[in-house]
Amino acid sequence: MKNTYAVILAGGVGSRFWPLSRELEPKQFLSFNGMKSLLEQTVSRVLLFVPAKNVFIIGSANHKFDLEKQTAPYAIPAANIILEPSGKNTAPAIGLAARLIQSQDPGAVMLVLPADHYISNTKKLMSLFKEGVKLAREDYLVTIGITPSCAHTGYGYIKIKKGEGQRAKGKESYKVDKFTEKPDKKNAEKYCKAGNYYWNSGMFIWKASAISGEIKKYLPDLSQKLDLKNWDSIKPVSIDYGVLEKSRRAVVIPASNLGWSDLGSWSAYSAICGKDKNGNIMQADCIDIDSEDISVFGKSRLIATIGLKDVVLVDTDDALLVCHKNRTEEVKKIVEHIRTQKRQEHVAHKTVKRPWGAYSVINMGAGFKVKLVQIDPHKRLSLQRHLYRSEHWVVVEGEAKITVGRDVYFRKANESIYVPKKGVHRLENAANGPLKIVEVQCGSYLEEADIERIQDDFNRK
Repeated sequence: MKNTYAVILAGGVGSRFWPLSRELEPKQFLSFNGMKSLLEQTVSRVLLFVPAKNVFIIGSANHKFDLEKQTAPYAIPAANIILEPSGKNTAPAIGLAARLIQSQDPGAVMLVLPADHYISNTKKLMSLFKEGVKLAREDYLVTIGITPSCAHTGYGYIKIKKGEGQRAKGKESYKVDKFTEKPDKKNAEKYCKAGNYYWNSGMFIWKASAISGEIKKYLPDLSQKLDLKNWDSIKPVSIDYGVLEKSRRAVVIPASNLGWSDLGSWSAYSAICGKDKNGNIMQADCIDIDSEDISVFGKSRLIATIGLKDVVLVDTDDALLVCHKNRTEEVKKIVEHIRTQKRQEHVAHKTVKRPWGAYSVINMGAGFKVKLVQIDPHKRLSLQRHLYRSEHWVVVEGEAKITVGRDVYFRKANESIYVPKKGVHRLENAANGPLKIVEVQCGSYLEEADIERIQDDFNRK
């Protein structure tokens, strides 16, 4: 549609999806059950409504290469990927995007969509978008409210005004009475029975000028600082709390039969998966005896279950989650415990993706660490050196081009090379096939912070 844009919010952490979701690889970049990643699914849907040149994506600077890699097939301009230095919640991200879009197109209407939702009824979604754009052009701030199917405590709720004169302009749209935070079970049940509450989907439609004006009115300090140069001084605030709860322009379009889930927890994901005759979901190499209504997710090893009921089990290389289905919303508490104990299982998987490939930690101990390093064809690591460790590289597949100091070497499978501490070096795969090496590090400090980059193809510091 003319003058219509889309802003995809891709900066979430997804802590309730731990241990699969990590800080360096949150759920929006993950592929579930063989599907495209949630971000790719969101982009695919929105391109049915707006052209690629009108799609903007806001995410963390830490995820720069995932954002570029996953959006590259969809021809979204590189300039439309906005990188936040740190997460500041939704109001700063939306405000920044609105200001940028408004500077290009003063009459623009923008869809705001989370990157990590699942929606099966795309046709219905397009219809909601069309209705929302019509309302937005009348200067309403539109949110899509999901008709509750149960007393869910993991979603925020929106109460609408009913009665004469409370409908906004449109067939089925209502003025907002109030926004409500995630309720306890008792209040969630009350909201569902009332019939005038909807789940807050986090999907919005409005004019860029309208939301900018409301941010200026209700969040004047944020409005003055909306620039990446001022990002550190911006206070985190959600668009719901900071603007929509106060605005008189907010309206809701109710949505039912949308096939929507925010995939906010393992129970939410389980709800959209196919089940066997006992209600079990087995996305793993699993042998089960007499279990009912369990969800098992894993990749790397055999999982055996006996006589379980209403349990979620998620197995990764370095962490195992086992919890009752009714308590999957509390997984984020586990992540907080991991963080306060200064562990690393919330940060990254054992296999860590890099713009040049990936590496996996095989073993480590006092004074040593062993990695399997995989370099994609025609990619190379930065020209770098380490102050506290030496490295010994053994090629196990492919051919490596290696720079050490001023010398260049080539090593094939079953050949090796030593890189001394403080030696300037670079590893490159100049071939068309994969390159795998085993890296043995020895030294007093073996973390990734001990990398001094001299030159880098990916402009990392």
